Formats: sequence, structure tokens, C-alpha cells
Amino acid sequence: MYRLLIVDDEERARTGIKMLIDWGAHRIEIVGEARDGAEALEIMEGTNVDILLTDIRMPVMDGLELIQQVSKQYPAVKCIIMSGHDEFAYAQKAMASGVAHYLLKPSRRQEILDLVVKLTEEIAEERLESEKLEGLRSGFRESFPFLKEYALSRLALTENPPYDRLLNNLKLSDISFPLPFFGALIVQIDNLHLVQQRYGSVDIELFKYALKNIAEETFAPLCRCAAFEHNDDVVLLMNAEEWLDTKLLLPYAEAVQHNAEGYLKFTVSVGIGSFDRQIRHFRPSFQEAEKALNAKFYEGNAKITDYLEATEEEDFTHASYPLESEKAVLQAIVKGEETLIRSSLQDFLASLQPESSSKENVSNSIYALYFALYRDCIERNVNVMEVFGNGLDEIPRMMARSGLEHIMATLTDTALKIADQLSARKNGNKLFESILAYVHEHFRLDISRESVAREVYVTPGYISYLFKQQLQTSFIEYLHRIRIEYASRLLKDPSLRISDIAHESGYQDEKYFFQVFKKHTGMTPNQYRNNL
Repeated sequence: MYRLLIVDDEERARTGIKMLIDWGAHRIEIVGEARDGAEALEIMEGTNVDILLTDIRMPVMDGLELIQQVSKQYPAVKCIIMSGHDEFAYAQKAMASGVAHYLLKPSRRQEILDLVVKLTEEIAEERLESEKLEGLRSGFRESFPFLKEYALSRLALTENPPYDRLLNNLKLSDISFPLPFFGALIVQIDNLHLVQQRYGSVDIELFKYALKNIAEETFAPLCRCAAFEHNDDVVLLMNAEEWLDTKLLLPYAEAVQHNAEGYLKFTVSVGIGSFDRQIRHFRPSFQEAEKALNAKFYEGNAKITDYLEATEEEDFTHASYPLESEKAVLQAIVKGEETLIRSSLQDFLASLQPESSSKENVSNSIYALYFALYRDCIERNVNVMEVFGNGLDEIPRMMARSGLEHIMATLTDTALKIADQLSARKNGNKLFESILAYVHEHFRLDISRESVAREVYVTPGYISYLFKQQLQTSFIEYLHRIRIEYASRLLKDPSLRISDIAHESGYQDEKYFFQVFKKHTGMTPNQYRNNL
């Protein structure tokens, strides 16, 4: 059953929703009714709720404040807002944050039912995913993978390991390699950095555990095999009765990709090493598989590549860093044109020749461009925290665990963020110049922060912000300074009365003019004129 809570200050509305729809036929139970948000929160403290259906305008606590509280305290609860035409813009605040769905009053019974049923389907899917994760967690807790992982990794990653001791340790996990041919392949999660952001570090560990099981079970009909994790990749060690080439391995590698995408909801790439006699071939085969993935990383996601396609590193073209392309990117960002920014970044990538360069060379060049962007932000006083977060530390990790397409997409987003900040600053400067021009033209009149704000169509608070940001002073202090400078020039004419000068400078109160003048010059107007 799915539990629905109705919140509306009108009893007739609550009763209509409750009585005019056959909720039970759709496995939905009305677990409570509330007249406002505060009463709804009290009900939710002691009652499990799956879906919240609420009006906006209510006493004590309105619907928007209610869903804000619910999203914090009960993030799994689905929220629906009901309101009239005149409240739509108000409701958009909640919709923009992704915490609520919207129904326009008056709503037909079928509209309400359709939306609630749709949310129950989402809840069912989320529960199923949660059950899957819990099943993975249970399997993970019940296993003892450390000894197995350690022994397998040493067979593939170290030169001349103690084979006898490692094989004896593996027998404890019922793993042995008695057949004559040995080889390895690597299963790599595409754009792991992005997947980690989506699911979190704990679930990623569960996914890698599941991916090892998928790899082992998929290749089991073909050969003896065992998987371990290395640098977030899954390495599969294979032991076969006969020599296996890529044509024989390809359907199984494709099955791993299909099962990973179907069950785990992400794509993987596979690098295949060669087969040869003797167990010591695990290490060179692993190295071949790793080199195959790195050599073809520019091709995108869900690829399968083998040791024959892997170009030796010394054959790569080691191109120099494209300084002219970097300069073009920086110039495009300053101009702020999105099309120009995107094309300049594509030209930068093309100059690296990724199809004939090593992954390390391409990655290092892109990281150097990131550093150039970071340095340019500092020089132009752009807020680097808003653009780069905590700095450049996360970027190498992202690049190491992402495909070229995702790396370039992230780089493009960074460049566009910088351009947006520079553009916003330009617009702010133009606005501030117009504000200063208005003040200089009208300072002799009775103007204020509020009246200037109305003239330029901004809030008084934003006027204050701009003066603090641009001149490190307040609006009123700047206005006094302009007026007193003007009054000081008029005082040079002895034929003008001081009272007339005060009015001409924008001060209707002569006594107040004396106070402000002395504060800014250290003298009264009379003293200033005598000193002239």
C-alpha cells in the first residue's frame, strides 16, 4: 500500500479528494488529513507517509514552507502542490527546486488520481532499486574478499611474486589455475567520476563488487577465471585449456557490457590482453589490456579493444603543448560567446591529436589548460570557488577515471562558468556607470537611494551592494562627497550666500549642510571661504 496525506485548510476540499476517488482500488491509503503545514508535520512524526498532497495558501504554515520542511526531514516523500492560477508563479519556487509536482485548481478527479498513481510507480521503482542495493550489501557483508583480492592482485601486478604461496591462499577461496594457458582482461567503468557523484562512494563499492561477479559468471563457461579490483577497475584473470584469441572472447566481453548496463545502469569498456603459457603471463597480459584501454580512450564509452590495437607508447606522437590554441580559448571566454568557446575548445583538442597521442599526453595538456583557466580567473578576480570548487585537486582524479568526451564536457562547463561571471561583471559595470551618471546629473535635487533605484529598475539593496563592491563606500557617502565638492567650488564666489549654496548643492536644511560640510572638510563653510 502507498500512504497519502491530504493537507488543505478547506474541509470541503479535503473531503472531496478523499471521498470522490476510489483510492483503495489503486492500493493507496489516506493516512491522514491536516488543515495546515504545522498539523501535517505533527501527523508525519507518528505516521509513515509516501505522498503529500497540499494546498499553498494555509494559515500557520503554508504549503511551500511545509514541503521545504518535508524535503529536509522526509526526503523520500513525494510532494504535490495544488493552487489556483494566481499562485502559479509562487508555486514555481518549489517546482524549480525539484521537490514538488503541481496541480492547478480546480483539478479533475482523474488528474489528481493520474498524478498520484504516477508517483506510486516511481516509489515502487525506488523501492525495487533499494532492495537490489540491500541485496548487494548483504552479499558484500557475508563474503571475505580480502585474502582473495590480495593474492589475485599480486599475481597480475607484481613481478616474480611467490606463486606457490599465493596459489595456496587462493585454494581457501576454491580458486585454482591448473590449465595451460593464461590471460587477463580489464573491465573499466566508463566515466567513474560521474557515476560516483550520482551514487556515492558506498554504492560504488557495491557496484564494483557486483561487476566482479558479472565478469566471473559471464566468462565461467569459457574458462576458469577470478576477478579482483585494481584502481577502481575490475581485472579478470583467465585460465584456459587452449589459446584464446579476441574473436572467441568478444561475445563474452559484450555480454559483460550488456549485463552491466542492464543491472547496474552504467556502461563499461573492456581491454583484452593476450594468452600464453605459464602463470607468469598474467602480468604482461594485464599490462597489454591496460595499454589497450589507454590507447583507445579517445573513442568514447562502451568500447572493447585488445592488445593488437594497442600502439606501443614509444610510437605515440608526443606533440608540444598548443599555446596558440590555449590563447584562443582564453580570448573566446573573455568575449563570452558560447559558440566561440565550444569551437575553440574543440580546436584545442584537435591540436592534441588524441587519436595518435598517449592518454597521458592528452590528459596532461588538458590539465595544463585547466591551470591556465584557473590562473586567468585569479588575474581577472573571478570567484574561483564558484568555478572550481575547492580548487584543482579534484580535476586529475576526474580525468583519470573519465572518458575523453566527459572530460571535454566538464572542461566546457568550466569555461562557460567563467564566461558567465565575466559577462555578469561587465553588465554590473555598465549598470553602475549609469547609476553614477544619474547621481552626477541629479545630485542638486532631492534624490535618495530609493529614487535612484526606481530610475534604473533595481532594488535599493542592490544599489548599496554595487557601491560597496565598486567604490568601497555607501551611496549616501558618495552623494555627500559629490555635493560637498560642488559646494566647495561655489564658495569661491564671495557674492553667493551660503544658504543659497546649500540649496544649490542639494541640501534643503542649512544646518544639516553645515554638519555634512564640516564632516567632509574639517571646516565650516565660513571657515573654508575665509581660508580661500
